[in-house]
Amino acid sequence: MHRISLHLDRADVDRAAAIVGPKGLSKFVRDTMRQQLARLAPTQAETSGDIFEHDGGHEPRLSAAGTEALMQVISKRGFDQVMTSLGYTDHRAFLHMLLGHSELPNAVVTTVAQLVIHRRAGL
Repeated sequence: MHRISLHLDRADVDRAAAIVGPKGLSKFVRDTMRQQLARLAPTQAETSGDIFEHDGGHEPRLSAAGTEALMQVISKRGFDQVMTSLGYTDHRAFLHMLLGHSELPNAVVTTVAQLVIHRRAGL
């Protein structure tokens, strides 16, 4: 295990401590870092699963594997072309979807699945 020194804003530390308590703060920071790393730099195991995940809601979100797969499609076809093919006109909304922060309508789920299947098939 490596030690690291983080400089956090006092307001952020106070907000986190109010939620998890002063003794749970370091675990909270570690867990949050792991969660963000899993989303932004997923391991091979995390990118080999399902491309969609459900958090109990009715509509799915893009999983880490889905984000990785869609990023590969974007690298071949281009950001704007993929965004338009999925029916997005707002870059911010598209990025929220890409990072798994927003739920996906059924039409987008179908199109994402088709794009990923074509990419995996080498088409």
